[in-house]
Amino acid sequence: MKNKLIPFAMTPKGLTTKGKARQIAQANYELDGIELKKALALIECDGTDEAKEVAITKVELDEGLITQDEADKRDATIKKVPWVNVKKMDVNVDDPKQGYMELDWNDEFVAMLQNKGYTGESDESVVNKWFNDVCRTVLLQEIEDQDYGLEVQDDVITVKDSEK
Repeated sequence: MKNKLIPFAMTPKGLTTKGKARQIAQANYELDGIELKKALALIECDGTDEAKEVAITKVELDEGLITQDEADKRDATIKKVPWVNVKKMDVNVDDPKQGYMELDWNDEFVAMLQNKGYTGESDESVVNKWFNDVCRTVLLQEIEDQDYGLEVQDDVITVKDSEK
C-alpha cells in the first residue's frame, strides 16, 4: 500500500472521475504490487462472489503465489465441482512393485463419493476406499484382457478321428 499525504478524494482524478474509472484510478493511486493487481481484477470482474474468487486465484497464479494444481483445486471448489488430482507418485527403485500415490481432493469430491455410497471415519478413509476400488477395477480389467490359452476359441476347428 502506498503511503500518500493527500487522500485520493482530494486529487484531480478523485474529484472528477466516477464509477469504474474512479475505482481504477483510486486503486492505482493507493495500491501497488500484488494488492493493486488483485484490486484491478476485482474491479474488472462481474461482481459475483464466484467471479471475484476466480479473479483473485488467477492473479495469485499469474504472480506465482500458487501452483496450477492449487489454482485448479480452488476453481473447482469455488464452482462446487468434485476435484481430485495425483499430487505425487513414487516408486521404490529397489523393488518397482512397491510405490505410492499421494492424492489431493476437495470437499465436493468427498461429498460426491459419499453420495455414491462410500463411507469412512474421515475424508481420507472415504477417498482411500474409492482409490482401492479404482485399483481393483483396473486389476480386474487387466485379468479379463489376458488370455492364458484357457479361453474357448471360436476360431479354432477341432477335428476328431472317427476311426478310433
